[in-house]
Amino acid sequence: MKICEVTALLEQEGTWVHRNMKTRDHLLFGDDQQEVGRIGICWVASKGAILAAVKQKVNFIITHENPFYQCSTQMHTAAIKAAEEKKRILQEHGISVYRCHDVWDCIKEYGVADQWAFRLGFKFEERIVSSYYQAASIPEMTAEALAHHVAKVLRQDGEQGVYMFGDPQKKIHRIAIGCGAATNLYELLEFYPDAVIVSDDGINNYDAAQYAIDQHIPMIVVNHAGCEIAGCKAMVPWLMRHLHSSSICYLDEGYTIHYYTTNS
Repeated sequence: MKICEVTALLEQEGTWVHRNMKTRDHLLFGDDQQEVGRIGICWVASKGAILAAVKQKVNFIITHENPFYQCSTQMHTAAIKAAEEKKRILQEHGISVYRCHDVWDCIKEYGVADQWAFRLGFKFEERIVSSYYQAASIPEMTAEALAHHVAKVLRQDGEQGVYMFGDPQKKIHRIAIGCGAATNLYELLEFYPDAVIVSDDGINNYDAAQYAIDQHIPMIVVNHAGCEIAGCKAMVPWLMRHLHSSSICYLDEGYTIHYYTTNS
């Protein structure tokens, strides 16, 4: 099987992706006519993930995020050098890299949005397939208890905590979530939540956090990778089933996130 056959399988699932206009899903490095030996899946093809691919004899990496930093012709010199080092390793070991983002964010059940909801364990209302957002009515709990629940859920995917804006003792009955960087607070308001769960790359402090504080909406913040890795891991069994192959593995990106607090 060639790489182009695997990417075609993934792309045909994304009926909501306007590929003729704009998509993030492309072969970023290598040759799509290359024969697939072993596939490695990761949230981002960090240098550690690439070296893990070399060790595990992977010759095709599917990454959710861009492993070459910024998509720009005005990159920082340090980022250019780091990207070139990654490409040198990939070239040396005959590894191709495909980014699967727009399809895998929203694909039903196995994708990033639904796997994040499954991790949280609440009964979310049905999501429009092209939407990143979901809402759920939950058993009454304080915002603090909800934050502890989210932190506990994240541990298996490498994040050791969360942080929160707002009143920890506010009673919560309804939440709204996005996934990855798609956690625009103002769009989440359409679900009338008592609290929201967002990502660090999906909000900013001077706008979203300020509004949440002013409007008394507790806002729990998780790391971008933390809420997406579950969905990326789920690509492994999905591909195994669709390709009838066991030569697929998950590559550790090294995105273990530690939180340090005072005891005051």
